[in-house]
Amino acid sequence: MEINQVKPVQTVGIIVNPRKEEINTYLGELSAWIQKSYYKTKFLLCTYESKYIIDDFAGIDMVSEQELLDRSDLIITLGGDGTILKAVQAIGKLSIPILGINLGGLGFLADTSPENMINNLQSCIQGQYFLESRTVLKCEVKNNGHIFYAFNDIVIDKSGFSRVIEIITHVNDSLLNSYIADGVILSTPTGSTGYSLSAGGPIVSPQTSVFLINPICPHSLSNRPVVVCDSSILTLEVFTEYKEINIYGDGQFVKSYPTGTSFIISKGDYSVNLVKMKGTSFYDTLRNKLHWGDDFRNKRRWSFNDKRK
Repeated sequence: MEINQVKPVQTVGIIVNPRKEEINTYLGELSAWIQKSYYKTKFLLCTYESKYIIDDFAGIDMVSEQELLDRSDLIITLGGDGTILKAVQAIGKLSIPILGINLGGLGFLADTSPENMINNLQSCIQGQYFLESRTVLKCEVKNNGHIFYAFNDIVIDKSGFSRVIEIITHVNDSLLNSYIADGVILSTPTGSTGYSLSAGGPIVSPQTSVFLINPICPHSLSNRPVVVCDSSILTLEVFTEYKEINIYGDGQFVKSYPTGTSFIISKGDYSVNLVKMKGTSFYDTLRNKLHWGDDFRNKRRWSFNDKRK
């Protein structure tokens, strides 16, 4: 869902991946622009590993993560999709908009190039942007009370054991399947271009109100990814011959649980707001990132005729 009403941006928080070699270069570029700019916007920098950052950038104040979250009207991330996922976990239910600057690889979430960083940031300050509201997953461990949220996906994994596990999966009150597999991926539309895509799942428009259920290396060839309405309540009961199974949220280890544990997956009670520039779309990102429509025939390094020579 697009949100056309946007708040004026008075304070911008910056969250970075400090391991990116070029991070100081782009912070320096941002600092130079701030000093020349006539905008009165304040900039706050938060980093998870400050020893990698040169912390004397003019116009950018170093603050704690909590202060950054309390004061920011907008957060920009300098890194890849993983940096956005960390920002999402930090922001939680605060609904602070996120603009992702892609210093990583494919970057479906962080879709602003470094070359467009200043122009897009200026557009944000002027209110020339819109927001996309993205769904999150909520996972509750039955009979335990532990709850966590994921923006991309929740993965139940066999914990390094060589044998497959059994995942009895219900959608609402109906039995869907008893998967015999290495695990299962439960994905939002946003996460459809992540691990689920690598495991053979479909690409789904992020504005689609669905969840994906995608078994990992299922024992039966008839098992395929399933798309269900995001108002569904998914219940998964997991059994293993090993002592435990693992569960992950957005690629991060959450916890190990014993065989027989049940998980209840549903739509989260908040959403994530991603900043998008006017004139761009998810399909532009797909086409550009996946090189759809490119003519590779003229880019081959050799031909069969070359081999015969």
